[in-house]
Amino acid sequence: MSETVSSPTYSTDPATESRHRDRNLPPVRDRVADALEPVAAELRRRADADTARILAAAREDARAEVERAEREAAAILERARADGAARALAHMTEAERRARREDRTSVLTTQRIAYDRWRQESIAAVLRLGAEPGCAGVSDRLRDRAIRLLGAQARIIEDAAGGLVAEADGRRLDYRLITIAAQALDGVEPDIGGLWS
Repeated sequence: MSETVSSPTYSTDPATESRHRDRNLPPVRDRVADALEPVAAELRRRADADTARILAAAREDARAEVERAEREAAAILERARADGAARALAHMTEAERRARREDRTSVLTTQRIAYDRWRQESIAAVLRLGAEPGCAGVSDRLRDRAIRLLGAQARIIEDAAGGLVAEADGRRLDYRLITIAAQALDGVEPDIGGLWS
């Protein structure tokens, strides 16, 4: 059961006030105010202490929140940097692969052009030999070889660029100079790879 505390009541009627004045006593209100001054001072002290405690707690909460936000911002920034670095590396790696592929394609194209030119010039050089005066003996030797391999009944067809084709009994010998040159180049081709390395 709770007790009800009642505040003291003071009479402020004019007759009572007049008697107090006659005795040189301060008015009732002044006496009450003087009596309550220690209570009011204690309440102010407690209010000030509570205010200081609440402000200190609020400052601490704010400081902790700022620190947490700074840590979170630093973590986000670090993740962004790492993500950016990873993307840049992936892009750079892809760009490097593309550049290597393009370089390799360029090298292979250049090698192919050089090889084709070499092959054409080699064949042209052999064909030019067929037009030289000393080459007539080569045609005679090719004819003799074809007859030896296919027999005297072999049909011999001279090639305008030099050399011949011989046929007999479904067999065929291609001794054209262009074919001989191509076969000679085919035999040399495996060694050409060494030129590129």
